[in-house]
Amino acid sequence: MDSELERKVNELWEKEKIRELTYRYGQTIERRDEEAMSRLYTEDGTVDFSETGLGVHRGRANIKDFYATTWTQRVKAFFTNHLIEIIDDRHARGVCCYENRAVRNGESVMGAGRLHDEYEKVEGLWKFRSRRLELFYSVPVQKGWIGVGKMK
Repeated sequence: MDSELERKVNELWEKEKIRELTYRYGQTIERRDEEAMSRLYTEDGTVDFSETGLGVHRGRANIKDFYATTWTQRVKAFFTNHLIEIIDDRHARGVCCYENRAVRNGESVMGAGRLHDEYEKVEGLWKFRSRRLELFYSVPVQKGWIGVGKMK
């Protein structure tokens, strides 16, 4: 295989492994497994859910504790439109859209937004270095999303 074709195939492979990281993230939410969730991040990784009022959490122990507090919402997450840019052999960044179905205060809730990610390859595996949530809306299903947040 010529070197340019090999480079392109390798880049596609790396992007696919990063997409798998995002899908593992969703499956880990469904399993409500904070230990597995924390291992999807680098040791000094960051989760920024400040747009939802849930703050910024740094380091695996804090990430583990944070996600454990979210399991009561019984979130089902769906990811689309995943764009990934490979920066070098160990670093990449990306953005994807999400839709969530959840329970909050006994009500069915739906939400949507974007996740802005930085990835780092650690011991051959892609991990989240940072994940920042951009919220479009999060509303009770009965209310709907018309006129809410960034959907105006």
